[in-house]
Amino acid sequence: MIGLAAACLAGALLAAAAPASGAPDVPALQQQAAPAPENGGEGWSRVSIDVLPVLGLTSNSWGGLSQIRAEHHFRAPLVLGVELAPLALASSGEGMGALAQARFHAAYATRYLAVGLGVGAQLQRFGRNGLSIAPTLRLGRLDGLELELEYAYNVAPNRFTGRRTVGFSDVLTTGRVPVTSRVALQLQAGLNLQAWIFTTLGLRQRLAGDGGAGSWFVSAGFGVAWIEDRSPCDQPDLSCGQTAMSFGPTIGFGIEHRF
Repeated sequence: MIGLAAACLAGALLAAAAPASGAPDVPALQQQAAPAPENGGEGWSRVSIDVLPVLGLTSNSWGGLSQIRAEHHFRAPLVLGVELAPLALASSGEGMGALAQARFHAAYATRYLAVGLGVGAQLQRFGRNGLSIAPTLRLGRLDGLELELEYAYNVAPNRFTGRRTVGFSDVLTTGRVPVTSRVALQLQAGLNLQAWIFTTLGLRQRLAGDGGAGSWFVSAGFGVAWIEDRSPCDQPDLSCGQTAMSFGPTIGFGIEHRF
């Protein structure tokens, strides 16, 4: 009897020490880590160019909008870069007009959001030059469900009084919805109250790489655009200045490389 009791006690102790069926063991829980950051946590850079050519619906007019960006993502949650966003060109009967916003940009960036600020210059051929300040926001992953927003203010002389004022300049936005692991539906739009407006709908595809260094992306879309450098007349009692304008359909193209 004593031997039988000892055997039963030993079996009970072994059963209590064994893990319950279906319960995850400690190593399995330790392996469930958070998703790794882009490029495995290493610093990486990217360069992107987007172009929207416009052949105007009116005779002898053409133009285009482009966005050029270069930035470096550090191992810390910091991004530094430069941007020409946008460069707008328009040509009609009175010559070529141009408007550009060139800025240095810094942002606090994590895997799923980024908040930053760009500071630079607004340059205009037929208008007035000034200081450009642009807050930026990204919600979502770079290559996943994502919304990017950038809106700019400029500090420049008022066209009527000549006094330096701060006013809203423009807004740029990009939205992406993944369709497959390599393809996303992409919507881009922008508005400048005095110079341009555009919108395009298309696709963005990852051609090579896994989203980190060595990756290539291309995008294409169809939409409409309107570009103007200086309105024909500021006020009825003021003399008219030179004007360059173009508007019509556009087929946009973009390319991005990460390294």
